[in-house]
Amino acid sequence: NSCAYGFGIDTSQVGLNGGIYPPGIKAVEVTANIRTHLYSLPYGDQCLSVPSHVFHYVGGFPDQCLMEDYELISLLRRRVALLGKFGLPKERLVILDGPSALCSPRRWQKFGVLFVTWTNSKCVNLYTGGMTPDDLFRVYYGRSPPQRKQPKMEWEMEVEKALAQSNGTQ
Repeated sequence: NSCAYGFGIDTSQVGLNGGIYPPGIKAVEVTANIRTHLYSLPYGDQCLSVPSHVFHYVGGFPDQCLMEDYELISLLRRRVALLGKFGLPKERLVILDGPSALCSPRRWQKFGVLFVTWTNSKCVNLYTGGMTPDDLFRVYYGRSPPQRKQPKMEWEMEVEKALAQSNGTQ
């Protein structure tokens, strides 16, 4: 099984770093944790933990400039669905009880809860609607994304090779 912590925002005096306590910040925590528990959909700032054999099976951490955590969770969820189709033992993504993983409140302090929440939701919707991570990066940051280490992930090349062999086009 894979696991992740609940979502939290560090609103302690140290976490706020002398800045304001953003109004509505607790609502962000509550709704993120509802999403996490209902849909088994944590994001990277929730300290994902994946067994190494599963991590390697899904191709490792996606080499993309944005939404890599979302894509990794998507790959894990597809693996769970695939295992179920073959009657293999069911895996789960467990959200751990206890203290949450804390992220910094800086963006919410700088831009406000509504804007950051809207922006994050918009990014997820654009990505799930087919926008590439590189194009999303350009929209989000207003500049070109960093270069990928390689044009395609190893698993992408293996899938293409297997598809070509099954179609007899290699």
